[in-house]
Amino acid sequence: MKNILLKISLVLSIFCTSSVYALEFVSFEGEKSSLKEQVDNGKWSVVVFWSHSCGICRKETPALSQFHLKHSGVDAQVIGVSIDGQQKKGLAQQFMRETGMKFPSFIAELPVMAINFQQLTGRSFRGTPTFILYNPQGEIVGMQTGRVRIEALENFITGNNS
Repeated sequence: MKNILLKISLVLSIFCTSSVYALEFVSFEGEKSSLKEQVDNGKWSVVVFWSHSCGICRKETPALSQFHLKHSGVDAQVIGVSIDGQQKKGLAQQFMRETGMKFPSFIAELPVMAINFQQLTGRSFRGTPTFILYNPQGEIVGMQTGRVRIEALENFITGNNS
């Protein structure tokens, strides 16, 4: 019993002391990366958490892809994080093909991602799509679950680019 409690304590201490800004995930090609590596680049970053079974994600991905193509060489980027996990990687890849996804996307395991999301934002993860907007300094300036209007996103970035 003492051994089990020690192991649980060790796991919890790792979760509580790890930097959630360095939330780790894997590319679809199997390369490890982190939120910090993807966001910390001097551009606005729209991080979208998505799932292959999310109807809103399916409808919004083409517009997010166009936003990414328009802005990625200039001032902003979109980064996708699939919460489908490794077990549903094939379904996530099919979703990416069917929606014509043009922005980089990664895979996270939902249980760990949800814990890190709560530590990062102070809120529980509610579902997909969920968006986090980072300014060029890597600070969270917005978060939303559900639809995001691209025009509103562009207006916000333009209005805060000074």
